[in-house]
Amino acid sequence: MRAAEWVARLDGSALSEDETRALRSWLAEAPDHRAAFDEASSTWRELSLLRQDPGPLRDWLPARRQRRAGRRATGIGAVVALAVLAAGMARFHFGDPWLLAAADYRTAPGELRTVILDDGSSVELGPASAIAIDFDDTERRVRFLAGEVYFAAAPRTAAEPRPFVVEAAGGTTTALGTQFVIEEAGAGADVLAIEHRVEVALQHDGPRQGVVLSPGQEVRYTPDGGMGQVRTRDLEAATAWRRGMLVFNGAPLRHVVETLNRYRRGRIVILDGALAQRRVSGVFATGDLGDAIETMTSELGIRYRSIYPLITVLY
Repeated sequence: MRAAEWVARLDGSALSEDETRALRSWLAEAPDHRAAFDEASSTWRELSLLRQDPGPLRDWLPARRQRRAGRRATGIGAVVALAVLAAGMARFHFGDPWLLAAADYRTAPGELRTVILDDGSSVELGPASAIAIDFDDTERRVRFLAGEVYFAAAPRTAAEPRPFVVEAAGGTTTALGTQFVIEEAGAGADVLAIEHRVEVALQHDGPRQGVVLSPGQEVRYTPDGGMGQVRTRDLEAATAWRRGMLVFNGAPLRHVVETLNRYRRGRIVILDGALAQRRVSGVFATGDLGDAIETMTSELGIRYRSIYPLITVLY
């Protein structure tokens, strides 16, 4: 019951500082608490959708299903279909209760925010991004929670000897210089060195894996798959989001959709796994993404359906 109580509490007014500390403490007490909290959050989101009328989404149900069920069952089935189809959308559109509790700094979809930390480091949060600060006497640790974040770490000096470390997706990135970017990549993370060097490390299947990146080098790692191959990136294109642009050069449609979903309140969903691997190139202004879907679908020769403002399905 405690997990459900916390989720219901988060759906109301903002937590006080004491309540936020209490929730963090409870989540940290046992792994089962976090699992129960995630499950309760998922159920709460689906129930919130069930309280809404499905509207034109009734038309998406197969005719056979509509004939088999009565009018009331059809209405419920339509809403359940929406809940299943938009499971990822609910986390994005209505907010993630865990992020609300865990993050010290976060941004809404489409929002950019720059934060100056206590040590003088500058952190630029991209849309739908979140971090938590865990500085102590031995290191300046930041926990990357979601989205895409540009770090400009204050260098180590005699007055500030603590290393600057970012924890993300089970790995760590340590600033050997100053500037780097970390982006959420499914269950893993992409790390891109911007200025000087960074050390990326991951404990995977026993031995510790690590790599040092120079400017323009990027690596992706996942907790299950380990450390990937180092590749090069165009820094201007990779950081164009800081200047209000999104640049894709032969990027998988899956990655393009993940990025666009951080800039809009609705959710884009790809129904076909093979379609998700199709390559997309284009330049879009983040302040006007209205034609991005039409441009992509036209180039790829695919179709889409949209229920504004909730969900757009590519197929």
